Amino acid sequence: MQLDEAFRRLNIVQDFIPVGSSNRPGTRLTPTSITIHNTDNTNRGANAAAHARYVKSQDARDRQVSWHYTVDDNFVFQSLPTNEVGWHAGPGNRSSIGIEICMHEGMNVPAAYDRAALLTAVMARQLGVSVQNGIVQHHTWTGKHCPRVLRDKPNGWTSFLQSVRTYYGALQNVFATEIALEGLALENCCEIVSAAKVRKAGKRSKKRPRAAKKPAARRAGPKKAQHKTKRRPRKRRAA
Repeated sequence: MQLDEAFRRLNIVQDFIPVGSSNRPGTRLTPTSITIHNTDNTNRGANAAAHARYVKSQDARDRQVSWHYTVDDNFVFQSLPTNEVGWHAGPGNRSSIGIEICMHEGMNVPAAYDRAALLTAVMARQLGVSVQNGIVQHHTWTGKHCPRVLRDKPNGWTSFLQSVRTYYGALQNVFATEIALEGLALENCCEIVSAAKVRKAGKRSKKRPRAAKKPAARRAGPKKAQHKTKRRPRKRRAA
């Protein structure tokens, strides 16, 4: 799977916490790990969009909580850039991006965890995070029972990590498509190009040829000053 296809499948919506909010400190982050959470909100309608709205609320600012991505069965909402610290995992905040997986009533659970595994793989590839050692639970940092759904399910965490590794191994960079003109001689290729140029040129409106400009009249040079000879006064004859 190429990265562009992966992003199409993820359906990422960027809905950032406003700059200057108390739960968006703007501290520089170079992530070396990805922390997985569950939202711990089972209420109907508590999807990714609802949680993206929540982290922009006054309650989230008062509690000083924030994370980078929220995932449900249809969308991924991004609330922070991946190069900024979020407040989601105690000591893990300084080195980790946070991914919250929804668990609300009525959600397509397998689809949500599949989307979360794909997002984790894509982020690991783009950020250079180790898939073997860099994908951790919230429990790793603080001892909290989170991600609760994955921890409570038999082999839940192990299966999730395996999905991440499978996606990571299948991801490929996007390469420009190579176009091969097979069975065409070089001169034929030239003819095709020439014909295309002719068709393109034919679509342009024909302009009348400009009339040839008449040569400008030769400008006469400055007239030479005429020097008048002074006449000598005539001598008077004697009477």
